[in-house]
Amino acid sequence: MMRLRARALASTVLAGAFTAFLGGQGLAAEVTQERLLNAQSEPQNWLLPFGNYEGHMFSKLDQINRDNVKNLKVAFTQPLGTAMIGSPDLNLMNYGLVDDGIMFVDDGWGAIYKIDLHGGRSNIQWMADSAVSKDERNRTRGMAVWGNAVYHNLNDGRVVAVDRDTGEFLWDQQIARVKHPKGTINEEKENFTAAPLAVDGKILVGQSGGDDLTRGWLAAVDAATGAEIWRTYMVPGPGEPGHETWKDQNQAWKVGGAALWTTGTYDGETGLTYWGTGNAQPMFDVEYRPGDNLFAGAIVAMDVKDGAIKWHFQYTPNEGWDYDENGVHQIIKLDVNGEPRKLLGHWGRNGFFYRLDGTNGQFLDASQYVETVNWTKGIDPKTGKPVEYDPNLAVQTYIPETRMLRGDPEETFCPHWLGGVRWQPPAYNAEKFLSYSAGFDGCGIRPVVASVPIDGGEGGIDPDEGGGIRGALAGRVVNPGGLVAAVDVRENKLVATHKQKYDNQSGVLATAGGVVFTATLDGGVVALNDETLEELWRFDTGIVGVKAPVFTFSVDGKQYVAVVCGGRSGSVQATAYPDLANMSTGAMIYFFAI
Repeated sequence: MMRLRARALASTVLAGAFTAFLGGQGLAAEVTQERLLNAQSEPQNWLLPFGNYEGHMFSKLDQINRDNVKNLKVAFTQPLGTAMIGSPDLNLMNYGLVDDGIMFVDDGWGAIYKIDLHGGRSNIQWMADSAVSKDERNRTRGMAVWGNAVYHNLNDGRVVAVDRDTGEFLWDQQIARVKHPKGTINEEKENFTAAPLAVDGKILVGQSGGDDLTRGWLAAVDAATGAEIWRTYMVPGPGEPGHETWKDQNQAWKVGGAALWTTGTYDGETGLTYWGTGNAQPMFDVEYRPGDNLFAGAIVAMDVKDGAIKWHFQYTPNEGWDYDENGVHQIIKLDVNGEPRKLLGHWGRNGFFYRLDGTNGQFLDASQYVETVNWTKGIDPKTGKPVEYDPNLAVQTYIPETRMLRGDPEETFCPHWLGGVRWQPPAYNAEKFLSYSAGFDGCGIRPVVASVPIDGGEGGIDPDEGGGIRGALAGRVVNPGGLVAAVDVRENKLVATHKQKYDNQSGVLATAGGVVFTATLDGGVVALNDETLEELWRFDTGIVGVKAPVFTFSVDGKQYVAVVCGGRSGSVQATAYPDLANMSTGAMIYFFAI
């Protein structure tokens, strides 16, 4: 680690020299809590992962609209050359942050770029290299800005702060992969992929390595120093509420998952932050971990001041289809029976769109949005649990024909383990009361094989015996495809769908111009009518699949739509989509304008 930090310091010197050469261009106003709370009043900027704290992925800009989107053209591009160095494949899922015509974006390996977008072109002002080892994953979902710094949580467990003007590293702290009083085994496998969230002088970072047999947690670090303020684990330990829902003899809670790999939302009125959690581990072998397995597959509401859990709601107890529910929980305000109410809208990975009470997590209702759901006959209108859920059972049977247990024959379950909706950000148009999502619509087959404990019952799972750390054999996809959907949140009613040939791993952006933007695995950038979801425009990048969300901003009075292109190569996608086998790989930001 000292070697990596030494490299980061060396790149800081280069960045400072480069900035001095540029004469300190691109100085911007500091990012304050008030600016972030009112981010949508600055539609020319993009200051937060989802455009605002509420998770709306919505822009008030309307210069690009339904009438003229057909004229959208590439304005310019910006290669991210460092992303390709020493990397056989890419997995970029990030956006850029834009403040007064200056963009900050990372390359997946911790190299942070400051790019001046004035004058209708891109001009790199500095690049600060956090020196992440190429042995790490190159997955990233974005950064945060606060004060006069840009913050990035890295795949190797560090969190760094970089001066926005000079590119100098202000601090570099190892937050994950360190011993912790409540920690267990496998700390060395912890990582960050969810973008950090800046709130009230704190940088919230979610531990994302659940599939590598770790416990998920959310931590707050001080924006000024990087010192950890609090840490809250998503799998409760002995003596903590919820620990009794892990009824196994394998101490599976120590590697229980419930990771946070999609950024949460924040309610500035209550001071609560809402984060969805990933699946329990091992993900498919539920008999290894009997019990409801709190707080996996749930929404957890925490107080930003101290990390205290205020309430939770678990979607699928004892879940075993890899239905993480760490997708975005949108904060939605509307009148219900003449009374103002704050709701949370969530596009479940299990195939249902949920409405919860935003003050206490009370279940309101759910509606199916994918074409086929066969793992349950529906959601109980009173409890919000699957109708087959039996609180007296340690291992839930649900519908036996689609409930994968040890020794069962091959069973087809829907949705597939990749969705519904995973990390792909949804969007919300508050003027039309429409919430949009993009994800996967298909089914899967994955036979369960028992996982084998090791480490003398201390919580380890043998990766080479039985079903390994997943508790299953390799799976197969049935009828794969993508789906963009729209729900009227006033009635929780599905009002429009748009089928796509490939599963959508980009998410959606909605704008006041009546357009919904998304991107596709075959390298397309697409505009849809925000009411009918009819396709209005498409541009084919011709280089790589796109897994990153589209975002928008304006510079010098001109609106741009941008997306980071750098998805997995065709050889990775070919299992589900053989016609993508020859897709290449690359790293490029595309900027579009009228």
